[in-house]
Amino acid sequence: MLLKPSRLPSQEFRSGWRQTVATPYFLLKTKENHKARNRIGIVVGTAANKNAVKRNFLKRQARAVFQTVHDAGAGKDFLLVVSSKTSSLKKKQFRTLLLETIGKSKDIKK
Repeated sequence: MLLKPSRLPSQEFRSGWRQTVATPYFLLKTKENHKARNRIGIVVGTAANKNAVKRNFLKRQARAVFQTVHDAGAGKDFLLVVSSKTSSLKKKQFRTLLLETIGKSKDIKK
């Protein structure tokens, strides 16, 4: 679970994103937040999976991946939108593809 200061408030999901990385499985948006730490927002809609348990599982996996690469420069907001195509992925594939997507972002250094 992310600490409250590390969570991106849902009110800020729509405001001006600076960079977008799109893949068939994920959409990763980044912007500056002028705060002392990075904030992360994860969206997994019912189109990704109808089962709430599986949607929450995908969110937990995404959070775990972000925590491994959380050492990027402070002051960034990240919004990850998970596609419906992820329902066909295994856990290891999901994590690998997410790491690749994060690696494509200029704002995160691995």
